[in-house]
Amino acid sequence: MPSSLFAQALDDKQGLLKPISFEQLEQQLKTELKSRIIVNDYRPMPTIQPPSVMAQASPEPRAAQARPSMRARASAGQVSSTNLQEQGVDEADMVKTDGRYLYGANQQGGGIRVFDTQAISGSTLKQITTIGMPANSQLHGLYLIPSKKQLVAVTSSYQSMRPMGMRSRYHAYMGVGQIQVLIFNTSNAVKPQLIRQLDIEGGFFQTRRINNRLYLFLNHYLSGMPGTYKSIETKQPLTEAQKEVEKQKISAAIDQWSVKEFLPNYFEKGNKEAKPLFKNNSLYAVNQKAEAVYQLSSLISLDLDNPSQAPEAIAYFGNVGNFYMSDKAAYLVSPYDALVKVPISSMQGNLVHKFAVSGKSFNYRGSGAFFGTLNWNELSSFQFDEDQRGNLRVVTYNMAQTNKHPDPITRSPVILTVLAEAPKAKQLVTVGRLPNAKYPQAIGKPGERLYGARLFNNYAYFVTFRNTDPLYVVDLRDPRDPKVTGELVIPGFSDYLHPVTPNLLLGVGKVADAQAGGAQQGWKLSLFDISNPNRPQEVDKLELGGSGSNSPANRNHHAITSLAINNNTLTRVALPVMVSDPNTATIKNGLHRFEVTHAQRKLKHLGGFSVNPAKDWYWDENDRSILIDNTVYYFHNGNFYASAWAAK
Repeated sequence: MPSSLFAQALDDKQGLLKPISFEQLEQQLKTELKSRIIVNDYRPMPTIQPPSVMAQASPEPRAAQARPSMRARASAGQVSSTNLQEQGVDEADMVKTDGRYLYGANQQGGGIRVFDTQAISGSTLKQITTIGMPANSQLHGLYLIPSKKQLVAVTSSYQSMRPMGMRSRYHAYMGVGQIQVLIFNTSNAVKPQLIRQLDIEGGFFQTRRINNRLYLFLNHYLSGMPGTYKSIETKQPLTEAQKEVEKQKISAAIDQWSVKEFLPNYFEKGNKEAKPLFKNNSLYAVNQKAEAVYQLSSLISLDLDNPSQAPEAIAYFGNVGNFYMSDKAAYLVSPYDALVKVPISSMQGNLVHKFAVSGKSFNYRGSGAFFGTLNWNELSSFQFDEDQRGNLRVVTYNMAQTNKHPDPITRSPVILTVLAEAPKAKQLVTVGRLPNAKYPQAIGKPGERLYGARLFNNYAYFVTFRNTDPLYVVDLRDPRDPKVTGELVIPGFSDYLHPVTPNLLLGVGKVADAQAGGAQQGWKLSLFDISNPNRPQEVDKLELGGSGSNSPANRNHHAITSLAINNNTLTRVALPVMVSDPNTATIKNGLHRFEVTHAQRKLKHLGGFSVNPAKDWYWDENDRSILIDNTVYYFHNGNFYASAWAAK
């Protein structure tokens, strides 16, 4: 396989994305708009006289009637944190804690509820304050930086029109999506102070935080360009000269238009003056041609240490569908059908752009492509990983699975791709892939699909499933020569894989009956020993309930909480589970507690912690937990409930 295979497929010799200036963009758009100008005429509709008996005046319509101070103490000894994919890359979530105070997103009111762990009445915590959010906004998540006494909330809303200061003849009647970033000082937990609010035009996609910088990734659906079509009512057809006059009027309006009216802006709270989000030469387009001009993907950096500093932003024309971020770079992914050509016509192609974290903003490093399908939930980012050398490793599902092409990836349910950066050419080049000519064996059996995936250190671990659950181990120490080293076949499957230690891996999944075509049964927690990459083992397992039992942790890694204690010899794990009992046709929901003993390689179930009513929960993806010393706090329906960890 030539190392430049995908670079050639992209026709990418010197980088797929190129900077485009406002002047270049405006000239391109105006030229394109003028080429689309059309003027038509149409005849007036004839007036039809009603019959004489109906020619009486209608009565006038009747006029419409008018209608009618507490300071935070020192943090507790051992405190769990948000479950992160990459250490050092913080993720927004519905709950956060500084060791004493708990912050939870209020699902009913859209605000943030603050609770004091030292003020408990029974199992219920005392709420000390509520932090309001912008009207009609959706709260996407929180960041808490205890060392800086900062709480950051990210919300989104839809504005019926731009604020008065930015209203123009093109935007007066259009709706604009906005993201709000609210930064609070929490020195006084009872009365947090809003120190900055930014309203940024765009649609929410993802956020991350690294040290003092908050990163926002937004999708913008742009509109507001001048019209190019005019239809005129006239009794006589327009002459070509008359049409030309009208075309010149449209062309003149296009000339008066500025591209800056078309690009997103941001606003400071209390100030209606729009500020441009992008500087000149901060936009990128494919080969300097803004072909997908109605879609813009932006990468925005905010300095949390300097709330008055303007955001730094870059963007490229195109949409983003999947995302992964390491502590060094962000990778934005979208489907790329142009990659898929006969005879591999049914395989999914993907385009990936790499933007390195660089000072205040981002630095475009290159683009590449890979085959296969990515999940469409919170766990899709776990199909990616960046190694210490900056190589991107990605595991994908191949739904096409055919024997009609000699390339072994076409008949494999799972494809693993390694992309390396070629900085001078700004390419992400495929340097390794499985299967390949050296290792042509398909990964997974015919008809299987990819479930849980986790890549870390020098190995990839992933699960395929149809009737049974093969857990695969792939050696990635040599990025140019990846190879399958181990395979474990057991009943059921794992949706999410969670490292406990370098040698122990938890699998959150389902029980399945291989004799019944893989029919799903109860909920399952597996403990895998991965110390020997040639022989992974399921060393323990726990099963809860029957068919229909489920957990948000099967779809969202933030639903699982873990905390290593006793000198890292024991790990406590908490996650919500809906347990369905087929014998009694009853369902019970609650937070279930588990312990993993590292040396003994054992799982222990300490039971469920339920609150009343323990129902109406199944699709509530926001159930969370926090562990502080020997107490567990269960966040359910906007409230926190406390229990001793070992309570019966």
